[in-house]
Amino acid sequence: MTQTVDEVLIEPAQTRLDLREPPPVGMPGARPVRAERAAPKVPRVAIVHDWLVAYAGAERVLEQIIACFPDADIFSVVDFMDERACLQGKRVTTSFIQKLPFAKKKYRGYLPLMPLAIEQLDVSGYDLVISSSHAVAKGVLTGPDQIHISYVHSPIRYAWDLQHQYLRQSNLTAGMKSMMARIVLHYMRTWDIRTSNSVDHFIANSAFIARRIHKVYHRDAHVIFPPVDVDAFQLNEIKDDFYLTASRMVPYKKIDLIVEAFAKMPERRLVVIGDGPDMRKIRAKASPNVEIMGYQPFSVLHDRMRRAKAFVFAAEEDFGISVVEAQACGTPVIAYGKGGALETVRDASHAEPTGIFFDEQSIESIVDAVQEFELGAVAFRPADCRANAQRFSIGHFRESLRAHVGHVAPHFVLPPMREDDIDDRKGEVKEAAQASDLRVLAVDQSGALGGAELSMLEVVKNMRGDVQTLLFDDGPFRIALEAVGVKVDVLDGAALGNVRKDGIKRPGAGMLGGVLKLLRGTLAKSRDADVIYVNTQRAMVIGAIAGLISRRPVVWHLRDIVSEDHFGRTQLTIIKWCTKLMLEHVIANSTASATAVTALTRLREERLDVVFNGISADPFTDLEAVAQHELRDRFGLPRDAFLVGSFSRLARWKGQHVLLEALRECPEMHAVFVGAALFGEDAYEAELRAFVAEHGLADRVHFLGFQHDIAACMKAVDIVTHTSIMPEPFGRVIIEGMLSKRPVVAARAGGVIDIVKDRENAILCEPGDARALAQALDELAGDASLRERLVHAGYANAVNRFGTRRYVESVEKILNRVASKKRRRVAV
Repeated sequence: MTQTVDEVLIEPAQTRLDLREPPPVGMPGARPVRAERAAPKVPRVAIVHDWLVAYAGAERVLEQIIACFPDADIFSVVDFMDERACLQGKRVTTSFIQKLPFAKKKYRGYLPLMPLAIEQLDVSGYDLVISSSHAVAKGVLTGPDQIHISYVHSPIRYAWDLQHQYLRQSNLTAGMKSMMARIVLHYMRTWDIRTSNSVDHFIANSAFIARRIHKVYHRDAHVIFPPVDVDAFQLNEIKDDFYLTASRMVPYKKIDLIVEAFAKMPERRLVVIGDGPDMRKIRAKASPNVEIMGYQPFSVLHDRMRRAKAFVFAAEEDFGISVVEAQACGTPVIAYGKGGALETVRDASHAEPTGIFFDEQSIESIVDAVQEFELGAVAFRPADCRANAQRFSIGHFRESLRAHVGHVAPHFVLPPMREDDIDDRKGEVKEAAQASDLRVLAVDQSGALGGAELSMLEVVKNMRGDVQTLLFDDGPFRIALEAVGVKVDVLDGAALGNVRKDGIKRPGAGMLGGVLKLLRGTLAKSRDADVIYVNTQRAMVIGAIAGLISRRPVVWHLRDIVSEDHFGRTQLTIIKWCTKLMLEHVIANSTASATAVTALTRLREERLDVVFNGISADPFTDLEAVAQHELRDRFGLPRDAFLVGSFSRLARWKGQHVLLEALRECPEMHAVFVGAALFGEDAYEAELRAFVAEHGLADRVHFLGFQHDIAACMKAVDIVTHTSIMPEPFGRVIIEGMLSKRPVVAARAGGVIDIVKDRENAILCEPGDARALAQALDELAGDASLRERLVHAGYANAVNRFGTRRYVESVEKILNRVASKKRRRVAV
C-alpha cells in the first residue's frame, strides 16, 4: 500500500525522541560499537526506496534525500515512474519483479515476493545505505562495515495495527482469500521484525511514527519531519467566510463526518476538495451549505486554502501534510487531536496558537470545535500559522538529515550538495535559468484584442526566453504585441473565417487549402521551438497537427468551456481527439473550464493545470489621480449621471440585452457599452440599437465601441456589470472592475464562481435575470457603504489572487516542465 502525499510527506524541525535509555554495550538490544576508521572518507551512498510508481508523499521525501546526497545511486523493487524530475536524471536499479507479467499495474500483487526481491538488490559496494521505507526497503541486506540508516514513513501499517481495517476494506474478512491474506501478512510481520535488526539507525517522520517503531521493533528513532514545500503556498491575511477540507476520500480520512457535521450547521459553509472511493457516499450526505468540488488541480486547492477561514482535519494521520500546507497559507486548523496533528498544530496552550483540537472522531465533537472557533475565544494570526509551517520546510529537512548522518557517522566526510541545491531559493534560481533558455512558439487565431488575446499578451510580454508569436489574422493584437517587443508573424487565416464554435455555418470548399497553408506556416516556425503554446481552439487544432509532425510538445491554454452550450458537436469531437492524442498538456483558465474539458476528454489529472488569468493593476493605479469627470469628458459621457458599464465584445451570449432590459426598471441610470461586434455578430449589435430606439433609451445608453483604454472607461462609470447568459470560462472583466475600484455585479455561472464571493467582494445574479440585475443595481445606487465595502474587498481579491507575476510564472513553469520532459525522452 503506497502512501499518499498527505499520509506520508512532511516536515522538518529536528526532534529527538528518547523512548528509552539505550542499553549498555553487551546488554540485550545494544547496537555494536564500530571500529574507528583510520581516516575520514567520502562515503559511497546508496538510496533504497520501496517502489517508484507515482510522485506521492514518499517520493517527495526521496527527492530531498537525493538532493542531500547528489552522487548517490538509487535502488527500488520496481520503477514505473512517469514524472521523473524527482530522480534528478538518475538511473534506478530494480529487482526481478520489474520484469514480471503485469508488474506495472499489479505490482502490489507481488507483495509476498517483495522481501525476496529487496534482498536481491546488491548494495554491498556502498559505505552508507539510506532506505526510504513504508514497506520493504529497510530489509535490504547490508554488511557489518556498512552503515544503514532507515527513514521510516511507517512500519508496514496494513501488516500491523491496521491489518483488520485493511482486510475489511478489501472484503477479505472471510473465506479462502482471507485466509491466504492473513498468512501473507503474518509472514510479512515476521520478516519485518527480523530485518529491523539490520538497521543501524532509524529516523521517523514524526514522534507518532517513532512510537510505532518502538512498539513494533523495540528500537528508538530520531525524528526528522518530512519536507513540505512551504514556499509553494502563499500567505493570505484576508479570509473568506467558508471552511475547507481536502483529502482523498477514503474511510480513515473521515470526510463523511466533517460533511455530516456541517449539515447540522446550515449557517456555516464548507468546501470539500478531493476524490476517491467514498465520493458517492459523501455527496449523498452533503447539504446545500456544503460544496463538493471533487478533484482539483493545485492552483484551485491553493486558492481555497489561502481564502478559507479554517481548515478542518478529522483523520488520525502519521503526519498530515495538508495541515502544514494550510498553515503555510496563514489558515488556522481545526483537527482531531491524535497522530501527527499534535506535532504540527499549536493549540491555545501555546503563546502563538495555530489551531484547535477536538477529542473524538464524531459529528458532535466536530460541531463543538467549529462553534468554539466561531466564538473567537482564541485569536489566530495568519502570520503565526505561516511561521509554524516554516518549521517543516525543505531547507530544514535537508539540514536536519545531513546533520543527523554526520552525527551517527562522524568518520564520513559528507559530499557537498550541489550549488543549486543549497537551499530552496537556489532551486528557484535554477528553474528560472532553465526557463530563460526556453524557445516558445505562441499561436493565436485572432488579430482582435479579446479577453483571450489580452491574457496571452500578458504571458508573452513577460516570459523569459525566446518567444515567437504567430497569428492567423492581422489587427490590434499584432500591434499590441509589437509595441512590447514581441516578435510576430501573421499568416492568412481567412479560410477559417467560416468555422464557428457552434458549428452552425459549415466550412467552405476552399477551407482545406487554407488550412494546409496555415499548417505549413506553423510547421516552419515550430521547428525552432522547444514547445508550441496555443491560445485558442482553432489555433489549437493547427498547432496540435504541427506539433505531431514536427515532434514538438503542444500546450493548449484553454479559455473556453468546451460544452454543447458553446460548441457544436463536430467542434467538440475535434477538440476531444486533438486533446487526447496530440496535446502534451492543457492549462485551463478556471475550474469551470477544467471541469468541462475533463468531462469531454477524460484527461488525466497530471496533464491538466488550472491557472487563473493574471491582470496587471498598473493601468488602473496610473489613473488614481485623474478625476472621474475628466474621464467622462474624454469619452463624451454625462458628468452627473449614474453610469453602469458593460465591457465586452457585443455578442448574444455576453448578455448586453439583459442590461438594457434592466435599465428600463432603473430610470435614473445610464448604461455604457464598451466593445464591438467582432466575430460576425453585427446583427446582434443592430438588435441592441433597435431595442434602444424602440424603448426611448437613446439619451441613457452610450455605445463607445472598441476602446484601448479599458481602465479609463471603467473608472468613468459607477458600477461594472458582467451579464453573460451562458457560463463564462473566466470573467476577466470582473477582475478589471475590481482593480478599477468599482463595485461589480456578475452572472453566477462558470469561472465567475472562482472569482466572486457573493456580497463579500461583488454581487451575483442569476444569468439572464434582468429583474434581479435591476434590483442589485438599485441597491448599490442607494447604499454608499455597500459600494465601499465591495470595492475594498474586491480590490484585495483581485490583487492577491489574480496578479500577473504569479500568472506568468505558473504558465512559464508548465511550459518549461513540458519542454524538459520532451528533452529527457529524446535523450533516452
